[in-house]
Formats: sequence, structure tokens, C-alpha cells
Amino acid sequence: MTYYEPNTPETGGPLAVSTLFGVIALLSCVARACIIKQRGEKFHPQELYLLIALVLVFSSLGLQWACVVRGGTGRHIGDINRLDAVLTLKLIIPFEALYGVTLMFVKWSILLFYQRVFGASKSIWWVTYAVMAIIFLWMVSVILETFLLCRPLAYNWDTSIEGSCGDRNTVYVVAGATNMATDFMVLLVPVPIIWKLKMPVSQRVGLMATFGLGLFITAISIIRLKSLIDISFTDPTWTLPMGLLWTVLEPELAILVANFPFMRPYLSKLFPKDWSMSPSSWRSRKEDRENFERLEADRAAVPLQTIGGGWTGGSSSAAAAAKPKPRSSETAESDGTGSEKELTSSSNAGIGVDTMWSVSRE
Repeated sequence: MTYYEPNTPETGGPLAVSTLFGVIALLSCVARACIIKQRGEKFHPQELYLLIALVLVFSSLGLQWACVVRGGTGRHIGDINRLDAVLTLKLIIPFEALYGVTLMFVKWSILLFYQRVFGASKSIWWVTYAVMAIIFLWMVSVILETFLLCRPLAYNWDTSIEGSCGDRNTVYVVAGATNMATDFMVLLVPVPIIWKLKMPVSQRVGLMATFGLGLFITAISIIRLKSLIDISFTDPTWTLPMGLLWTVLEPELAILVANFPFMRPYLSKLFPKDWSMSPSSWRSRKEDRENFERLEADRAAVPLQTIGGGWTGGSSSAAAAAKPKPRSSETAESDGTGSEKELTSSSNAGIGVDTMWSVSRE
């Protein structure tokens, strides 16, 4: 068996990207575990599901590496050993099955997190379990499609034997479309409950945007679907690299999205304290400033003494009555000893400031 160096753009690039995001997904799970431990909380089934998904992601990553360095993926089938091409065709079967199982566990974890957050609502329990059941059926269909598309199974890598395969591209499109349908189901579960919360509309929209980060994963699913359609089984090793990349990258990014609500303590350290991670809070602060109403001095019912000793607000008679009379000892003397000279006077409206200078001789 030949060893193929991943030193070309078609081989090294996809491996580097998927490996990098695999490490990031691992770090996000570690950060989530640390935050839960710091809060003194217990680990729940959703954390277990994410751990299983992480293990499956790294299994898929290992298969991707094997396809490249041992199976010749990223090179034309005529430039590699025939047995190596057979190895690639064998490896993509468990590779596709792992994809379905991994996404199922990630989506289950997200749905159980919804139950934990919105647990007071019985309706969300029924909805989440119904969506979990649909996702399970989708996963089963992916596995059945993987192992039953070509019969016998060996016909996937050895077309010299008697057998047949269905339309692979059509099956990929159907599996990808149903996957995106389950994505939308997961995204829509919390929307009715969030919209009924008693909070400003801008904050509700911001909260839905936080839970709606899964739309990014749906976009990745579309890109992956396009890469699978472009696979040519007359030259599979040359056309497989991008399909393998997106099949690994989508679950990795899904794990990141599932962990994002727990990342706020870490992300807040990257921004100044006066900044907010939510655009709704920016709008809220802007609305607070716009709704601020200054108290007019002439409408004030109670006279207020200024910092410098002046008076503002209320009627002129009330202010005059409240203002203390100056003592005779405070009258300035001609020689300047103990004298006080007022440099600025208070304004008639608003808060005034008087600056007083005291000069004495020793």
C-alpha cells in the first residue's frame, strides 16, 4: 500500500481546514464542560450526546486522512495504485454513515437544551421529542441508503462483479434536502416561546438570532450537497476531496453552534465592558438615551440648591425664601484678609456651579 503525501492543494488544503475546526470543536466542548463545572451544575444528556458526536467527528476525520494518505484521494485514479482506489471506495461507506449519526446526536443535544431552557412549557417537550423522532428516522434513512444503494455491497468498489447501483446523485440530493428540513425544524422549535416572552421586541429578535445560528449550518449543508453532486465515480479519487471536507466540516461547525450559548463568559473577555454581544442591547441603550427627558427648571415644583450655593427651580419667591441670608462677617474687607471673590455665578436655569477663591495672609 502506497503512502501519498498531502502536499498538494487538493490534498493538504481540505485536511488542514477540517483538522483545524476539529480542534476548535474539541476546545469548545472543553470550555462548555469548564463553565458547567464552575457553575456547580450537573452534566446532562445533551453534554453526553455532544461528547459522542465529538468522538464520531474525529472518527470521520481519521477516515478523511486515511482516504488522502492511503487511498490517493486528491489525485486522478490513473495516477494511483488500483488497490488504493478500492480502499477509498470502501472507506466512504462508513464515512457517510458516520455523518448521519453524528448530526443526529448534535441536533438531539440542541433540542434537549431547549427543554432545559424552556422546561416550564409542556408543549415544547412534545415538540422536541417529535422532532427528535423525525431526526432519528432521517439518520436511519441515511444508513440504509449508504449500505443498500449498491447491491451487493461489494459492488461499491468492485464493478467487475454482478450487481447494480441506484442513482447516487439523486439519493444525495434527497438526503441533503431532508437534512436541511430537519435543520429548519430544530431552528423553529423555540421561536413561538421566545416571541411570547415579556421583553422588548428588539431583545426577542436578538434572542431568536442567537438560537438561529443554525441557519449557518444549513448553508453549509447546501454547499456540501453541491460538492456531492459534483462527484464523478469514473474518477472518484480526484472528485472526492471537497465532498469529504464538507462532510466532516458540517458536524464540526454544528458542535460549535451547540456550544455557542455557553461561550459568553469567554467571548466577553475579548470585548470592552461597555460593548455588548447583542445588537438588541445597542438599540436598547439608544432608545434609553432618546427617551431621556430633562427636567425643566421653570417647571420644577421644589427649589434646588446648586453646587455653588445658588438656587434653581420653583417660583422665585420660594427660592428667595429658601436661600439663606449672608452673614455680616462674610463681607469682604478692603485689605483682602479673609476675603472671598466670586469668579463665576450660577445660571438661572439648570444646575449651576460657583467657583470661590479664598485668599488669606499669614
